[in-house]
Amino acid sequence: MTAVLLCAWIVMGVLYGDDGGYAQFDAAIAIRTAIQPDGNGSFKLERTPELESYKAQFPTLWFLLTDGHTTISYGAVPGWVSAGATVWDTPQAMSGYVVHGSDMTLERLVAGDSDTDPTIRIEVGGVAYTSSQLTRAILADLDMTTIPLLIVLLATILLTVLVVPVMIARPVRRAARAAELIDGSREGVRLPETGPPAELRPLVSAFNRALDRIDMATAEQRRFLSHAAHELRTPLARVRTRLERVEDGQLRAELVADVQDLSATVTMLLQLARLAAEPTALGRLDLVGVGLRALAQDAPMAIAAGLEVEFRNEKGPIPIVGSAQAIGIALSNLIRNAVQHGAKGGRIIVEVQRPGRIAVIDEGEGIACAVGGAEALTSIARAKNSGTGLGLTIVAQVAALHKAKVSIEETPGGGTTVALIFPPAREGMEG
Repeated sequence: MTAVLLCAWIVMGVLYGDDGGYAQFDAAIAIRTAIQPDGNGSFKLERTPELESYKAQFPTLWFLLTDGHTTISYGAVPGWVSAGATVWDTPQAMSGYVVHGSDMTLERLVAGDSDTDPTIRIEVGGVAYTSSQLTRAILADLDMTTIPLLIVLLATILLTVLVVPVMIARPVRRAARAAELIDGSREGVRLPETGPPAELRPLVSAFNRALDRIDMATAEQRRFLSHAAHELRTPLARVRTRLERVEDGQLRAELVADVQDLSATVTMLLQLARLAAEPTALGRLDLVGVGLRALAQDAPMAIAAGLEVEFRNEKGPIPIVGSAQAIGIALSNLIRNAVQHGAKGGRIIVEVQRPGRIAVIDEGEGIACAVGGAEALTSIARAKNSGTGLGLTIVAQVAALHKAKVSIEETPGGGTTVALIFPPAREGMEG
């Protein structure tokens, strides 16, 4: 609407301009207001500021007033107009044009005056507005009828520009917020197909169908991973038993260590499959108790590797909302990493702090130095060709399930501190 109005204004004011009709009509109005009765049954012309302004603004202005008896003229009135002043007929609006080759300009405007004497005829010519003068004249002619119409028009434009885009964008933003909830940790999350505009529904439906196909492919991969891990456990157990028959002690120890690495890999693959496939039940739990159980489970392994274990916690329970099983799996992987990368004779510390932080600290070279800190969470990381690299992947997945943060920092004095930071449980919150 704004563009149409601007184009109409430009076409009228710039391209066409005024051929005399606008200016001569305004001049006739100024002349009419200057007509006053002279007391003798005729009329006279007063010097009004508006009429004097037209005279000063347009040096070529001419006009002629007549009632059939009295004639008042100003400027270079054409002879054919003066001759017609003596011929009286019923006043009517009419225009006279002068043709110069292919150009035609308005030269005469007739208007009847109804306020003073209805028999007075006004003929005027010799004036035409420039583009800027025409714009000012149109704006000056705004009256109490035009202004409300313009206000309604401007209000409609503002409503169109401001409100309509908001109404259109609101359902799009709702769909965008729904898309942000699709993080890969849960299956079956889809975009709503009832809220978006009709134009967006085919796109939303196609996106949801793509998610269906992705979920099906992911579920198939998880089933394969789980089945493969299960199938590998039995052969590995048989191989481990048969290795005891190897007479070379050094070779037997090396082969047993390799089999143990394979068993650890299979165990972690099963953990990944379970975390991804099974819905995680979250409930209110004590982070201190979860950390203590995880350390007690893996303490014999750490002690056998020549490391000391220590548990630190603040007094009282530290409540969070989560899955004790999933958090225990993550802590077990962190403790195993600490055992693998810790220095012999050093310590492994499990530390629990308010409002919901639990950290596994080692004093060895550490994965933070060997792999690159937090970058270890973005890919399967391995340090010095040791370990499977799946441990931190499991930790990152558990953190995503709990909306927790993972922090990997260098331990003061050497080593690595890996911390899980959980949102604190609100009062009365249930899983």
